[in-house]
Amino acid sequence: MTKKLLRRIAVFVLALVIVAGTMLTAYAESSQYVPYESYTYWDDISGLGRKLVYNRPMYEVKDVFNAKDFKIAEITELIDVCTDRKGNVYLLDCGSNETAARIIILDSEYNLIKEISAVTKGEEKLTFTGAHNVYAHTDGTLYLCDTENARVINLDMDGNYIDEFVLPESPLIPEDFDYRPIKVVADSEGYVYILSEGSYYGALLYAPATSGTAKEFIGFYGANTVTNNILGAMSSLLKRMFPNNVKASNSTRALPYTFSDIVIDSQDFIYTATDAQKGQIKKLNPGAGNNIIDSNDVNFADDDINRSFQVNTAYTQMITGLEVDDDEFMYALDSAYGRIFVYDSECRMLTAFGGGMGSGTQKGTFESAAAIALKEQRDAETKEVISNEILVADKHNNTLTVFNRNDYGNLVTKLTRLTIDGDYIESREGWEKVLTLDKNLQIAYTGIARAYLAEERYEEAMEMALEGYDRKTYALAYEYHRQTLVSKYFIFIFIGILLVVGGIIAYTLLRKKKKDEEIVKEKSETKLALTALLHPGLVFEEIKEKKRGSVRVALVILLLFYVTAVLQTLWGGFLFTNFDPGSFNSLWVFVQSAGLVALWVISNWLVTTLFGGKGKIKEIFVVSCYSLMPLIVQRVIYIILTNILLDTEGSFLGILTTVAMLYAGLILVIGMMRIHEFTVMRFIGTTLLTIFGMAAIVFLMILVGLLMQQLGGFITTVIVELIM
Repeated sequence: MTKKLLRRIAVFVLALVIVAGTMLTAYAESSQYVPYESYTYWDDISGLGRKLVYNRPMYEVKDVFNAKDFKIAEITELIDVCTDRKGNVYLLDCGSNETAARIIILDSEYNLIKEISAVTKGEEKLTFTGAHNVYAHTDGTLYLCDTENARVINLDMDGNYIDEFVLPESPLIPEDFDYRPIKVVADSEGYVYILSEGSYYGALLYAPATSGTAKEFIGFYGANTVTNNILGAMSSLLKRMFPNNVKASNSTRALPYTFSDIVIDSQDFIYTATDAQKGQIKKLNPGAGNNIIDSNDVNFADDDINRSFQVNTAYTQMITGLEVDDDEFMYALDSAYGRIFVYDSECRMLTAFGGGMGSGTQKGTFESAAAIALKEQRDAETKEVISNEILVADKHNNTLTVFNRNDYGNLVTKLTRLTIDGDYIESREGWEKVLTLDKNLQIAYTGIARAYLAEERYEEAMEMALEGYDRKTYALAYEYHRQTLVSKYFIFIFIGILLVVGGIIAYTLLRKKKKDEEIVKEKSETKLALTALLHPGLVFEEIKEKKRGSVRVALVILLLFYVTAVLQTLWGGFLFTNFDPGSFNSLWVFVQSAGLVALWVISNWLVTTLFGGKGKIKEIFVVSCYSLMPLIVQRVIYIILTNILLDTEGSFLGILTTVAMLYAGLILVIGMMRIHEFTVMRFIGTTLLTIFGMAAIVFLMILVGLLMQQLGGFITTVIVELIM
């Protein structure tokens, strides 16, 4: 009986092991073939750009549809997709010479309603092969960009012709303007905005027809402008001041970027997408067409240059698709890499997903992402989002991929909207829940910090803002916290200031009056080095004439120079210091501080030896180290003040740094001229050669390192060959 029981237990355990192993294998296989990862960027960490971090997915692939799923004929090229307020979906098959173009209309469940393959205009049937865009207006009509026929057709849901927009006759339009409409939107008042392929003038704007008047072209709207920097402006000015035939033949006119997409929100604000490196998305007011969001310096795509998996194939990121929902969240499509980027109304990135890089074959990836659309369902009373789906058309695979925002994504977007609207306290518990699910979402830290700030919990707000690298919220919390501390400890602070000032005055009055020469003679080596701050000429005279100056003291100063450089980064105030713990390298700081001084000393000694300099390498080293003391003092003051001041109060810190560098340079100049006994011109010449020598030494060090690496590889190869 016991043996049977043990046998049954063994079989049961074995079965459990097999089932668990099967589940783990299935999980491993499924996770191994995940076609993309969700990620976001953290802003303002090291001052060198954003930092990519992976985050919890907010969108999941709901389904991928093709012509068979819709029970229609094969699609030639799925070029566009859009939706209406009822949730209906409109697909545009641009057709070819052999097949007719068509508009495929689906209901909210992606079931076929009808197809429109021609527009009925009286007895005439208008085809639209080569069309690029279809837009569903809130009035229940469609606008179709019939690109190859240079027109935009307005039609009803049955395919009946209503109106068309062709190139108008207007002095505002250049004679060589090529009218090829590729995008169209219309606002609630009937104003129509049309993008023409390759046009950098902006969108063509048509006013609606009124009683007794026809529609009217009123000009171009919202064109991008050419940006330039100081160097570019100076270069352009010099070319104009000193022209010649070669410059004239090589000069090119800088043109603004053209729009790649245009959308309109429920409030009639226009959003545009531009294929640029920064500021790809703009929100334009309906009247003047000015950008009203702070997006000019925002990169709405990836920061890093991505590499294709295909050999000798390069892809350039292109924001070619754009959508905006009623909460002003922006959804940008990068057609080159097949990624979707989600941003809030303050241009902060929430997540990125999708992929393919031109070879996507799995769900959620694309070979050629052509267009993006948004299908959102809201509660009629509360206006809360019930479902949020992102639709992406792939014109190569002729598929429609539907991404669904999951519960986590719904929670994040809801809390983001509350935070933007100023409901900080109401959103705090939600943000705390988000951080338990994913600690890589920067906006969650901002939400909690602002909630603490609203609750007057300033220290906690500072801690949370510090953890989330939110300098703006940190500054607000610190300002209130500092006011509280000053009010509480004012009497102690006032007495402390009086004691410090009184001590300085007493020391000044009691100090003995001696001649500068006598002061120097009586100083020890340490005091001699400190005296160089106020009397560099006398100190360096002592070093040259009486062989004074301590290498040990100079090494201590050099060590302090390195230590203060590290501490300035680690201990500097959060509002003034860009510090990323993950990338900070104290060894690199050592190379930039002590290494640079050593390089200067060696190069200067080699150069001045050739040009009659009388300074010894010890004297060069001592003088160079003594001249670093103003920078050490500046860094100590900087560390103290940056932990006291607000960022708006620290404008003079830059002046302090500049003065310290100039004073250190002055001490170095006095010391070098004195120990080498150089004239000003010879000093300038040898200094320039010293800098050139430093560059040459660095080049030789790199060259030797490469040669040693190759030698090591050669020796390793020989040893392996001998062993084998």
